[in-house]
Amino acid sequence: MAEKAPVAPEEAQAKVLFRWSEVLPGEQCAAGGTTVESGADVNGDGTLDDAEVTQTSSSCHGAIHTEAVEGTQVLLRLDPEPTGVNCTYGGTKVRNGIDNNGNGTLEVDEVVQTQFVCSSVPPYPSNWAASSLTGIESGLTPVGVWIPTGRKTTIFKTNSASRLKITVSDNFMTGQYVNGGYGRYEVRMNGGRMTPACHQAQYSANTSGWANDYHFPFSTVCLTESLPAGLYEFDTWAYGDIGQAMVGHGASQPLLIVEEVQSTSNYGYSNTGGDFSTASASFQRVPGRSVSFTKQIQGTLLKVTLADTLRTGYNQDGGSGTVMVRLDGIDTNCYTGQYDAQGTGGDFYNPFVMTCVLPNVPVGVHEFSVWLRADSGGGARLGWSRSSPLLMVEEVINQNVSYSTAYGPSGELGGDWSGVGGRWLSHTVSLSGKTLRVTYSDTFRAASGCNGRWGYFQLYVDNQPVACSNGQYAYNAGGAAQNHHHPVNHVCLVRNLAPGPHTFAVWSSTRQLDGTTCGTNYFGRSRGQSLLMLEELP
Repeated sequence: MAEKAPVAPEEAQAKVLFRWSEVLPGEQCAAGGTTVESGADVNGDGTLDDAEVTQTSSSCHGAIHTEAVEGTQVLLRLDPEPTGVNCTYGGTKVRNGIDNNGNGTLEVDEVVQTQFVCSSVPPYPSNWAASSLTGIESGLTPVGVWIPTGRKTTIFKTNSASRLKITVSDNFMTGQYVNGGYGRYEVRMNGGRMTPACHQAQYSANTSGWANDYHFPFSTVCLTESLPAGLYEFDTWAYGDIGQAMVGHGASQPLLIVEEVQSTSNYGYSNTGGDFSTASASFQRVPGRSVSFTKQIQGTLLKVTLADTLRTGYNQDGGSGTVMVRLDGIDTNCYTGQYDAQGTGGDFYNPFVMTCVLPNVPVGVHEFSVWLRADSGGGARLGWSRSSPLLMVEEVINQNVSYSTAYGPSGELGGDWSGVGGRWLSHTVSLSGKTLRVTYSDTFRAASGCNGRWGYFQLYVDNQPVACSNGQYAYNAGGAAQNHHHPVNHVCLVRNLAPGPHTFAVWSSTRQLDGTTCGTNYFGRSRGQSLLMLEELP
């Protein structure tokens, strides 16, 4: 099999094509044969051009010519070869033989020689894959019916010992115009429930019985078990248990991204621990949600991800609580709060993700654990109506990674788009064609003092918006001013930046679609680390 140049990155998502030609009797094949060429259709014209050929294989007829009965013919048969031991990424099975029964078809028992022409690249994305960056809304779901929400992606998993990490960045509303609205958001794999499952619920109620309409930024992270190498499809679904639900309203670039976490990567995780409540104003250790992790290299970052559901201030107006990840039993700045005020007692359960970086952890074995406290004395709760929590620790080589955690609360921000204090960084893009993953993890409150108005935040690159924004909308029928500080974990993909330095920043606005403004936004309340992080994807 002839060697070819490595496949360019842009070929990874192109369709693999094949072509074949006759080999005349000679040095290559004494009795003649067939040459099969394969490669990715990079230019998308449906034809395998010479420059697109990455593999070549010749299948020789051998001695069968001399033994053929007069009137019979040598036939060639090409069949798809699935992924497996013969072809890692799939390809074509090339078989030849004599048509002994003269029916014009090469039967299995007539095959004399078999060879495989394998694809040199997966026919689908590998390492990572993401849904379309074009934002769509699900519309209102019927009550009691699961509906797909349009976020879908397919990935080719290359290693049977690896896991797949699924991240969702979206917007979710449950129970429109009811009190006690309840709905669920789920990521499915290959048309069915994942193992472990990846579903979580959202619930909003108040003690006065007022109907409400809350659209909150939504995020989740889940990790699969070790799965065989092969093709996997992921998509998202929503369900309205009490009242209708809606996905994506207010999010310009809802995202489902799947990444292959290789067995050679240094990471640890826990998906154990169920429902836990406390009314204590002192931190209480949450069962499960504990990771023993060995840091291997001096000077690397530790990236910590906590995905769960959180309720604070049960039936209080202005109820608050805090959840923290501790390192070796010691407080860190990896903590987030939640605060809800709406003119009456409230009961808000919201899925959340908190991402943190810990830059100066020494080499060795460390324990990470999750702690919860009820700051206002009302019941704080973790893990309600979630398939399983996730606490994940990853050692990140500091190459092609930039982050900023330098600033605290933003203060009040109103009016047209303006930068949020401290939420910016500079990053030098290494190569052309790179896709950049930007994670913004913070707390956010929209349009303070207003009822039924939006507040937004958006990623800007080089002082220009890149159409990756999200928002919060809070309305109740009692007419009370809304004040909801909730964790947000917003993820954007940025493509096609020229190599060299660029600036990335978070901006804010309270301008409505009708051109008016109302209230102010606020970032970073009860947040230990307001993180803006950029990673170049492979």
